[in-house]
Amino acid sequence: MSIRLQLSGVALTTLVLPWAGCHYARELESSLRSSQEQSLLASASTIANALSAQPQRVFRNADLRAFDARGGDLYVHPLMNQPLLDGYQEDWGIPWDPISLPTVNGYPVRLQAGSTERYLYLYAEVDDAHFDPEPIDVRPDQERFDRFEVWLEGRDGTIANYFFATNAPGLTAAQYVAKDQDEDTARVRAETRIQAYWLQTVQGYHLEARIPLSFVGGRLWTQVRDGGKGSAGFTPESHPAGGRLFFTTDGLDGLLDTFIREGTRATVIDANALELGSAGQVSTQPQGSDEAGGWYRAWLETDASGLPPLTVAGGRFGGASVRSALAGEPRSEWMRGEDGSMLLAAAAPIIVDGVTRGAVVLEQNAEQMLKLRATAFTRLIHSTVLATATAMIVMLLFAAWITFRIGRLRNAADGALGSDGKIRLDMPESSSSDEIGALARGFERLLARLNEHTQYLRTLGGKLSHELRTPLTIVRSSLDNLESHDLHEEQLSYITRAREGTQRLQTILTSLGSAARVEESIKQAERVNFDLRTLIASTVGAYRDGFPDSTFRQELPDDPCFLRGAPDLIAQLLDKLIENAVDFCPAAGSILIRLTRVPGSFMLEVGNDGPRIAAHVLPHLFESLYEQRSGRDDKPHFGLGLYIVRLIAEFHGGTARAANREDGGGAVFTVNLPMI
Repeated sequence: MSIRLQLSGVALTTLVLPWAGCHYARELESSLRSSQEQSLLASASTIANALSAQPQRVFRNADLRAFDARGGDLYVHPLMNQPLLDGYQEDWGIPWDPISLPTVNGYPVRLQAGSTERYLYLYAEVDDAHFDPEPIDVRPDQERFDRFEVWLEGRDGTIANYFFATNAPGLTAAQYVAKDQDEDTARVRAETRIQAYWLQTVQGYHLEARIPLSFVGGRLWTQVRDGGKGSAGFTPESHPAGGRLFFTTDGLDGLLDTFIREGTRATVIDANALELGSAGQVSTQPQGSDEAGGWYRAWLETDASGLPPLTVAGGRFGGASVRSALAGEPRSEWMRGEDGSMLLAAAAPIIVDGVTRGAVVLEQNAEQMLKLRATAFTRLIHSTVLATATAMIVMLLFAAWITFRIGRLRNAADGALGSDGKIRLDMPESSSSDEIGALARGFERLLARLNEHTQYLRTLGGKLSHELRTPLTIVRSSLDNLESHDLHEEQLSYITRAREGTQRLQTILTSLGSAARVEESIKQAERVNFDLRTLIASTVGAYRDGFPDSTFRQELPDDPCFLRGAPDLIAQLLDKLIENAVDFCPAAGSILIRLTRVPGSFMLEVGNDGPRIAAHVLPHLFESLYEQRSGRDDKPHFGLGLYIVRLIAEFHGGTARAANREDGGGAVFTVNLPMI
């Protein structure tokens, strides 16, 4: 583990301070939550008692029977704006889908009702893929066509029957069947005060109707008639017994608004848990909260995912607190809001003459509680978090500084040995008085001793070549003198062996001094512009004469390839590559010399048939004194040829690399040389 991570781990231990503060805050939160529950429940009970004293302002009718959706009962949603009659429901602002209502003939209809100050709106969805249009001159006793029938109970208790039908989708008026006073025949008449829009769909049709509230009493029933399935003619049937309308109470919203404070929502429901009125809004931010305390609230936030959701479907409230209040017992509970926040709901029953007629439901966001908690613990949390942040920042900066210093020392150690074999002796941080400085000075002493040894090895070949050349010359001249005397055959054989040994010793000395001479010649070489293509072509011709047993092939560009460098060194580079290729190429094989252009450089390739190069040998081929040959000839090899190739390539700003041929039949050596 790095020093930075270790120090970061130590710094993280200071988090115990804000953790202790948060733990204490949670304990206080439990007390605050209990106090908030009692306070909100007391407010709900107070409002419920006030409303129970004036039930005529809360409840629109005295019908206490349970809401029966299967019996046709319908809740009328309050609409904020007057919808446009277009066959669509999107502008109603109601998040719930229409509900399915039963019908006498079993034909299903999905219906939703809403109201404004003047009108009752109906939205119906009917699945009837086959459209039977209404004829122009309707004869009630004969015609069959698709229609949507509505029974309305007026405020005086009378029942009126209307139907909606059309011969083409669009705006239409309600119609009814009436008998003339003078005649006994029934005729269809239009009621233009009741308007509707018929929208044909793939599944059937949508109907959006607008009915003046003066036509509406306490009941409404609908039926769908299919002209393709019904009998000829139609006669309005008697209306069913159900179909009660449940409206919100006019003026109740304003009455509730006088009881509640900002940040709280109050809702009055009847005994069926249907909304009668609502006022206020649940706030998402605490009133007058200190913004400085808001950034750490995520640490103290309570997970609301396990709480029961606040359920309101079709204007009907749900939840344990609502059920308890309608049973006569006030209750509060924590719930999950639509946005995932935590809400507190308190419900208290409205009791009139000993009967529970409804309930008051108060909702309040948990942010109200966080306001008090933030005020009490802002200073504590700020101080602990500030101390922790300061400690962590200081430790992280110190860890970064230590890591940076060690990284500099590591990079210097990695680059101490250059590509030319020279050793860099100075190390960063060596002047520091701490342990890192002592480590740097230890590296410097180690590199100084290594450099001395390297310099000795670099000059050893030249020294040996110089020191042994004179004794070797004496030995060779002595052998020449011995050969001039009369010697028998056995003595001549010894002299021959001695001469072969001196020849091999001369070759060894020449090889040892070649690297030093190349390095010296590289330092003294002058750069000129020359045609690399011409140089390669002439040298390949010489190789054919010098190695008659080998087959040479060349692939060169047709136009000149100008390079700035030392032609003699390039020729020496080719000599080393060709010698290496000849040594490993079998008798029946061939050697390929290829020169190609690549973006920004020339690529010189020398490939030969023969054995593959072992994978572990490839990275070391161009190192000095690295040799892996075994049993190929009797000549001594010191691994300097490819090392010299690398030195010459680097002198020209290029690179050298080796690889096995893709066909597996040999090796290829590639040298990249930059263009002018």
